[in-house]
Amino acid sequence: MRIVLCDDEPVTIDYYYDHLAKLFEQSGVVCTIDAYTDSGRLLAELYNGRRWDIYFLDIDMPCINGLDLGKKIREFDRACYLVYISIRKERVYDSLETRPFRFIPKDEFLSRIAPCVQDILSDFCTETESDFIVLENRTVLHRYRILDIIYAQSFDKYISLFFIGGAQTESIRYRMSDLERQLLPHGFIRIHKSYLANYRFIKSISSAGILFDDGKTLPVGRARLEEIKHTFRRLTL
Repeated sequence: MRIVLCDDEPVTIDYYYDHLAKLFEQSGVVCTIDAYTDSGRLLAELYNGRRWDIYFLDIDMPCINGLDLGKKIREFDRACYLVYISIRKERVYDSLETRPFRFIPKDEFLSRIAPCVQDILSDFCTETESDFIVLENRTVLHRYRILDIIYAQSFDKYISLFFIGGAQTESIRYRMSDLERQLLPHGFIRIHKSYLANYRFIKSISSAGILFDDGKTLPVGRARLEEIKHTFRRLTL
């Protein structure tokens, strides 16, 4: 697992690092832990395409505070684990906007970090093959995590998948109708004859197009606009 810590106090970072490394080692999980005392630098790394599975964030930090950083993280990744470790217990309700996995008061770190890690590992290991899609391109099989897909685009008889962080697949010879059938149960909407979109990343829908959280826009099939809105409402309620 890929883990990142962000706290503006170097001593605190070292303390967290030692405890987390020991907990993951005891659980038999191989992990890498990166540490940042500059929240702005961490944000820059996100814009450069770096991603982690678990984010441990302080709230009170210069440059960009942990809550605003959490909002940015959610724009890039809806499925990661976000954990706040803060002395500001009164901000626990404010943190809910970023859908954190856990809020740990700093003075309760020792008693609460081990259960938090175990709960993350238990949740992480519940993923099954139904959470992935396998596509065959000529003689090669490709396996992709469905929740990481923002949208799919068709080009004649080929498709490409576009992921969080800006990555995309090469063109794969595959029918869009077959892909739609596979992704429909996972919250994907046929927004246009050439596009399938993951509703989790959609910010707004209008006749002008589909706007995603990262600012990207895609065309919308006007004949199916009301159907698209209806499906989106159903998935978000």
